[in-house]
Amino acid sequence: MRIRYAVIADIVGSRDLPDRDRAQQIFLDVLARAGEGLDLLRGPYATVGDEFQAVAHDLGTALTLTLRAQLLLPDALSLRFGVGAGEIREVGAGAAAVQDGSAWWLAREAIDSAHAAQDAGLDFVRTRVRLGADALDGAARCTDDLRREHEQVANAMLTFRDQALQRMRDRPRRLMGRLLMGATQVEAAAAEGVTQSAVSALARGTGAGLLAAQALFPAVAGDGGAGPRGTGASR
Repeated sequence: MRIRYAVIADIVGSRDLPDRDRAQQIFLDVLARAGEGLDLLRGPYATVGDEFQAVAHDLGTALTLTLRAQLLLPDALSLRFGVGAGEIREVGAGAAAVQDGSAWWLAREAIDSAHAAQDAGLDFVRTRVRLGADALDGAARCTDDLRREHEQVANAMLTFRDQALQRMRDRPRRLMGRLLMGATQVEAAAAEGVTQSAVSALARGTGAGLLAAQALFPAVAGDGGAGPRGTGASR
């Protein structure tokens, strides 16, 4: 079975947004930008209500998409993400065909888990992952205990990532977003009107943990997927 990574995003506090139409367009624009240059099987698209979906080849790509989106969104807007690793198959034919499969079921469980963590007092949590039984390399030899262990490690890292993002101010978040989109430190500095040394300090300080954690996610999932292109950490 070929493993795919289904991504479900929903809007945090959608009913309280003063201009829902304008917010919807901002979410669509940010998600489209976040997907630029990534090897996605299907780029982000709106589904029903306050949800969006995408499909990636590997966990590194899926979580790069979610990180970029979080960094690029303005302060007043936020998305919650669930990523599921499993099978995706087409049900039906032609225009009536829809996607189904364990990757989507697990993505739904993951986003529900993120919501539950917020309800339990971890307001900063935005992302959760669920790995299917065959999601790790050497799936035939993979035990449920090993899969759960990898899943727990990935979600612990995501908790750190989400908390670090919540603590970042507007400009550092935008700068990190630019770096993860492939901009050089010089280009990011010019766009934000700061010095290159300030961007370098960010990439080697607060941003270093984000970049390091992001690079480790493929290994955690055992999928060997590529991480983000152009971290900008040393340019």
